[in-house]
This record gives sequence, C-alpha cells and structure tokens, in this order.
Amino acid sequence: MTSKIKLLLKTAVSLAFFFIIFSQADVGQALEQFTRLPPSFIIYALVFYTCLQWLSCIRWQIILSSSGQNLPTSRLMQSYFAGMFLNIFLPGAVGGDVYRVFHISKEIRDPEIALVSVFLERFTGLVALSAIAVAGLVPAFKIIGRWDIVALFFGCVTALVGGTLLIANPYLLRLTAPWLKKLRLTNITARMARIQTLLYQFSQHRQALALSAGLSLFLQFAIVYYHYLIAQQLDISISFLELLVFIPIIVVVTMLPISLGGLGLKEGLWIYLFVRVGNSAEEALVLSLVITAFSWILSLPGAIILLRNSAKQMTSRDSLAQKSLPNDLG
Repeated sequence: MTSKIKLLLKTAVSLAFFFIIFSQADVGQALEQFTRLPPSFIIYALVFYTCLQWLSCIRWQIILSSSGQNLPTSRLMQSYFAGMFLNIFLPGAVGGDVYRVFHISKEIRDPEIALVSVFLERFTGLVALSAIAVAGLVPAFKIIGRWDIVALFFGCVTALVGGTLLIANPYLLRLTAPWLKKLRLTNITARMARIQTLLYQFSQHRQALALSAGLSLFLQFAIVYYHYLIAQQLDISISFLELLVFIPIIVVVTMLPISLGGLGLKEGLWIYLFVRVGNSAEEALVLSLVITAFSWILSLPGAIILLRNSAKQMTSRDSLAQKSLPNDLG
C-alpha cells in the first residue's frame, strides 16, 4: 500500500470520527465555552506548558551530556518547538522526532548519538507513563468502576508495560523474535537489539539515569495536572485521579496509526470516557479542543524557527553557487 493511500485512509478515519462527534455533541456550545476562557488564564496555561517543554529539553540535555555532548537548552528548545509544529501535520510524533534527530546531528556532527538521545528522551517518558498507568490501576477500579473503562485501561497498561519491557529486556526480545519473524518484522528485532545495547550503555551513567527518570515522572504527573487545571477553569467536574486513568488511555490509543495524527480519534475517546463517568459530550469536546488549540499556539514559534532555518539554508546554497560560478565560466 502506497504512502498516499495510507494518508487518504487515515484522513478518512479522522473525518469519520469528526462526523460522529458533530452528530453526538453540541459543537457550538463547546466553542462558546472555549471563548469564555479569560486571557490571563490562557497566558498562564501557555507559560505552564512551555515550562514543561523546557524541562523536557533539560531531560534531553542530561541524556546528551552522558554521551559527552553539551548543547545549550536554547538550541534544544528550538528543535523541540520545530518538532511540535511538524507534528501538527504529520502522523503521530515521528515527524517531529525525525526533525529533531536531523537538526541535532548537524549540531553535534554525530547522527547516531543524536538518534539515541531522541529515542532515550522518548523512552524515559514511556517508562514514567507506564509507572503512572500502574499507579492508576487503583483509582480505575475503586473510583471509576466502569468495566469497559477498566478493561480498556488495563489493556493500555499492559501495552505500555509490555512495550517498555520488550524494549529494555533482551530475554523477552529473544523470546518474541520467532513471532516477529513470522510477521516479517525481522528488521524490528535487529533494531531493538541495537537499542538495548545503547540503553545498557546509558544505564551505566547512574546519575544521568536517575535525573532523567525523576524528571520524566514529574513531567507525566505535571501533564495530568495541566489537564486538570484546564478542566477546573472550564468548570468541568472531573477529578485528578480520573484524569490519571484517562490520559494513558488517550496516549496509547492515539498512538495507533489509524488516523491523521490522532485527530478525531482523540476527541472521540474523550467523549466516550467522559460520558461513561457521567459528564457531557460537550465537556469532553471543549477540553480536547482547548488542549489541542494550546498545543498549536505553542508550536507557532516552531514555524518561525523552520522558516528561519530554511532561509539560512537557501542563503548558504546561493553563496556556494556564487563562489562556484567563476570556476564554471572558466
């Protein structure tokens, strides 16, 4: 199946979800509630999330430092924001990560370390999310009590923990290698083996490992709190513990490559989860819209960074062309 057909199918899935959402929720009411947010809170929320991005860059900087590479946080922030902007248009977070690898490899002149640093920065976040998901098992059973949400959450916890162990544990990889081979995923086995070697090397840097793990746990809880903060401002009666259950579900399900960057699928999930615990579809929709809108606003500096870098590359190519012109004429 060609990439164009895949893109069309994902777009169709996203549009289908939006059609269902528009038929189930009062979009006008959700948008009206969105416009009532005071400017002071919008600024506060954007600054809050920017601080989380800054902490993510510090985590990335710690990982790079363990490999002997030292880059200022400002450079990493530029790469992070540019990746955020690209993720608006590209499925999942892959496009942004590819750009980050490309950008940092030019800075440090070492593509392998650039790739490993981006992967490890993502992986420590995955481990932290897995830990939080496990911690959310108790509120999932006691507070929510809906068998379908509990089953969905348990499946997501299993996927998170299983994926983390598969990435980190050589024995599990050897155990699953024959099944991956049957599925014609031998290349993944080889890549995972290489990643495990790199993870082992990174684990020898105990201080860097402890700092990045601690930051990852703090960041994941802060992201849940960020959602809770916005929900409270919107007068949505949802608890922090309920969000502790919902967010891992949203993250894991929207990782599935079945829609365009999770659009439509994410909103549909929020509505499903909210309605099951007694909230309205409009409340779920406005929360999802606000989170997405804030993310897009925060990514705008990334567009400026990409344009500036593109202009620099064009200037550099023009300069090289002018230097080579006399030789060509001669």
